Parts: sequence; C-alpha cells; structure tokens
Amino acid sequence: MILELPNQFKLSGIEVKDGGLIIHQPVRFEDLMYDLTYALRKNRCIYCGKKLNAKNRTLDHRYPRDTGGVSITNNLYPTCSVCNSRKSNLLHHEYLHIRKLRGKSKKKFLQKIIRQKEQIKRKIGYCLPKKWVSLVEMSKIKYDKVPNEMRGKRYCRILEFYEKYHKLPRPVIVDKRMRLLDGYNILFFAREFKIAKVPVVILENVEYKP
Repeated sequence: MILELPNQFKLSGIEVKDGGLIIHQPVRFEDLMYDLTYALRKNRCIYCGKKLNAKNRTLDHRYPRDTGGVSITNNLYPTCSVCNSRKSNLLHHEYLHIRKLRGKSKKKFLQKIIRQKEQIKRKIGYCLPKKWVSLVEMSKIKYDKVPNEMRGKRYCRILEFYEKYHKLPRPVIVDKRMRLLDGYNILFFAREFKIAKVPVVILENVEYKP
C-alpha cells in the first residue's frame, strides 16, 4: 500500500521526497507516523470540527488498536479528546452511524458490532481492509537482531489473544524492501511459536536505509 504523506516535512534523519518517505536513522515508528499525520491533516477534529490545540488534540485510529489497527497515516485522524473518548474502539463508520441512534436502536447496534468483531477475531484476528495486508513468509522479512528477551506485557497480550483465537492480533509493518519498521513483538512471538507466515503491511513508498 502507499503511505499517505504531506508534501513538506522536516525532521532530522527523515526525508519526504517525490511522494516517498526515506528513513535515514533509527526512529520510533509510531511517533514518526503521529508527526506525519499532524503535518498531513487539517488542524480540526474530523468528527465535530473543533479547532485543535496542544491541550485537546489527539489522534484517532480509524481501525482501532484493539481490532488490529496499525499506526500509519492512512489509519490516523486528528480528533479532539472528547470525540476520541466517545468513539472508543468503534470503527470510523460505526461511530458516524451510532451518533445518529438513541435508546434501544443504539444498544442493538452496539450488540451487533460486538458479535461481528468477535467473529472477525476468530476468522482473521484483526479488522483491516484486505488490500492493506499480505501474508508473508517469516524468512522474507528483514530485521535487526531481535532481543532474546521480549516477554513483557505486550508479549503476554499477544499470547493471550493467540491462545483464545489461534490468530495473530495485528500485522507487522515493513518498507518496500521488506525491512521491518514496526511489530518486533509480533515477529518475536511468531518465531517462538514457529508460525511460518505472518500478516504484513507493506509500505511501497517507504524505505529504511540508515
């Protein structure tokens, strides 16, 4: 997929050029995506239109984190803290719809969403557009040596999810040359459990070359 990028962006070791992103030095990928999103989107809440500032500004995941939503610009919208809190773990279109509902209709719709998400977790593991994700053999993903000990809270959450659904909860993110950008915990877990193929978001206009 093509990562959405601003026309201009300034950050040490990061270059946006000719519609592509070049990362010249190690960087926390999620933080970089946040900075790029703020440079790309308008400075108003996508839901209520309120002007955003340092105190009320947040980023909403169009496809929520707890259903496998990845932190890339295509999946991030600037929102005010109030709207982001109200949206919770709903998908973007679900929240737009539920704001129009009241009483029993709202409750019924929420129950339907819960059932649907449970079905998705059991069938796929994550809720993302099919065109975003590919199943890739572990051997094709290039990455720096993963630390031998990564069994912290994130590992435990992945393990808990895998034991319940027998699926990985979200994809890893790689650049156009299949170099890992984000998702070390998922990759470490897959290696530990000898999972041959993992879900991957390939950013075709991004290159990591330190």
